[in-house]
Amino acid sequence: MKKKNLLFVFADQWRRSAVGIYKDDPVYTPNIDDFASHAVVCTNAISSCPLCSPARASLLSGLYPLSTGVFTNCKIGAHVNLSPSTLCISDVLKAKGYETGYIGKWHLDEPESNKCDNPSSGATYWDAYTPPGKRRHGFDFWYAYNAYDSHLHPHYWHDDERMIQVDKWSVEHETDIALDFLEKRNKDNPFALYISWNPPHSPYDKAPDEYWKPYENLKYIRPNVDTNKLAFTMHHTFEPHPLDEESLNKLYRGYFASITGIDSQFGRLVRYLKDEDLLKDTIVVLTADHGDMLASHSLIAKHVWYEESIGIPFIIGGGGLGSGVCHEVFGSLDVPCTLLSLLSIQQPHSWEGKDISEAISGLEDKGDSYAFTEACPGREVFIKEFEENGKNLLEYGWRAVRDKEYTYVVSVGYKIEKNLEFFLYDNIHDPYQMNPKKGDDARKSSQGKRLEYLLLKWMERQKDPFICNLERR
Repeated sequence: MKKKNLLFVFADQWRRSAVGIYKDDPVYTPNIDDFASHAVVCTNAISSCPLCSPARASLLSGLYPLSTGVFTNCKIGAHVNLSPSTLCISDVLKAKGYETGYIGKWHLDEPESNKCDNPSSGATYWDAYTPPGKRRHGFDFWYAYNAYDSHLHPHYWHDDERMIQVDKWSVEHETDIALDFLEKRNKDNPFALYISWNPPHSPYDKAPDEYWKPYENLKYIRPNVDTNKLAFTMHHTFEPHPLDEESLNKLYRGYFASITGIDSQFGRLVRYLKDEDLLKDTIVVLTADHGDMLASHSLIAKHVWYEESIGIPFIIGGGGLGSGVCHEVFGSLDVPCTLLSLLSIQQPHSWEGKDISEAISGLEDKGDSYAFTEACPGREVFIKEFEENGKNLLEYGWRAVRDKEYTYVVSVGYKIEKNLEFFLYDNIHDPYQMNPKKGDDARKSSQGKRLEYLLLKWMERQKDPFICNLERR
């Protein structure tokens, strides 16, 4: 039987609400919407950790962040990376004869600056050159970088340390490279191509001018943005990010413009597959690693449990899948498990994710589906403080479980002095999460009891140090 191909496209910091098909934010995505009308639209996909490196590790490995060891970003001051010994979907597909490729942002290697002041690759700050070998996890074709946010002037590495510098919007250039890969590949073999677009990740004002036009006159305030508190908006790293209504709308315009640009480039990929009669044999996934708050709840960026942060688009089509809507709740680590099933390949026993292929295929809809998400302290200053005080930083941060109706959160914050808090959000009747139950009202409700039980069982399986915050209560 002919093997199906896989085209996996994901963007960074792209929230579920910012796609036309989801009918929420006022964003223009005609190509994606057209593809979605012939595909399966998933309404309850969430990031297993709404932070770049942990989410990316789960998307590839089928493991939770604590299991991969990538509990925070691969960055200066944090000696974190996706271990070469971790078995990823790309390793499995390569072993099954797939021609594999990775293009764009990787962000799973430790920055070279952690080890060397002036690396010969020219990598700076959080960036790194990933040489051929096990650290590429089975990806044969490689055109990537670790972390670098100059969207209009990106750079990449191929198979040596020579940096390739480009004066073109990264999404468009990476699509050029992807189409070249598809054209030049060995057509006797199935392919698995991953494309990782950095936009709409900040900076938000770096999309080409043509994509700003639909938003020239945009005036938009999301219901859970408190305009009276815009001056007190905080970045998720706890740094002040003061705004007013005009500066917020400028952020929206840039963010939405990037997504409209993504839409245009995604359209190029789908047209190629159609023109080459490949779409019927190629499973196409469009998703993200996590979302962005954009001043909802007075926050910028991610690393929090609100829907704007954990909710990600997930549209899957082609490969004979048909169309429909899937309401199953699933996390990042469930994605590789599901894809292997759809490709008729057995999931590795070491993986922790669940296979939801039957739900995507319309054969099953579990009424009680749920997924877990988490965050640990990540800033260098916190890591240093915990280490100096002999504290286990994995006991800090927050853990959450989300089902089709509710999100239940246990948080102790990121300071050594723990502040234990409980929240229960009714996502059906309060979709903007503005009126949660708190404290004992959250914990002692029937929904809170049920979800805390699930959370405790999950932490037990994970051997998660965070469980001490509940066991001591």
